[in-house]
Amino acid sequence: MFKKVLLVTVLLFSFVSTAAASTSALYEVKKGDTLSKIAKAYKVSVKDLQTWNKLTKDNIYVKQKLVVQKPATATTPTRVTQPVATTKPATQEKIEKVVQTVQVKAETLITSPAPVELEARALSASGQAVYSTLVDLAKLLEGTPYLYAGNTIAGFDCSGFIHFVHMQAGLNMTRQSSESYFTQSATVSNPVIGDLVFFENTYKEGISHMGIYIGDDQFIHAGSKGVEIASLDSVYWKEHFVSFKRFHAVSVEK
Repeated sequence: MFKKVLLVTVLLFSFVSTAAASTSALYEVKKGDTLSKIAKAYKVSVKDLQTWNKLTKDNIYVKQKLVVQKPATATTPTRVTQPVATTKPATQEKIEKVVQTVQVKAETLITSPAPVELEARALSASGQAVYSTLVDLAKLLEGTPYLYAGNTIAGFDCSGFIHFVHMQAGLNMTRQSSESYFTQSATVSNPVIGDLVFFENTYKEGISHMGIYIGDDQFIHAGSKGVEIASLDSVYWKEHFVSFKRFHAVSVEK
């Protein structure tokens, strides 16, 4: 069952140097509502509501949650690379040729070790803005049913839930699997509220499930019973726990 929420205003933050803020809202449908009535109340078009909520028809139902403001988008600052001179002294070129020859011979004998995963960097200012909204929004969706490959308020699977709440909180990201999200994040030894939690060997081998840490050894996720809060101390989740992680996109740059 959906929680009774009339209107939820969510701060959305753009990833720009000015850190400008915008808002997005979820509206819970009440008896007598129509898309036209809701669109008029929020000064948007019916087509906007259909697009934002992926509706193919005008039909809506009581307690259905609708996105009634345009979701935020984010931009990444463009790095400017200074040109570097490429002309080298003749003596330096000769030395480099000798070194390259030695390196080629050495590479046939030495196997490079696997890269070591580094600890996650601290949250950036925009990352802190995302985290400040993320958990509150996730909790409002508690009770939303499970839907395989779902990533809308009609239903979620685990990675679809992660994608939806991060997008609504202001992080522009693509919908991917929990395995892919695992590779786009770094390990956290001391997690903060909003960090990711990964699990393995739940319904398949390897990384197979994820959620959002909400403190007190609890996390919120889209499981087989829908969006719910679970304890990391439970026997099942302890057995399948892998690590806490943090998206590179919300961390400070090197």
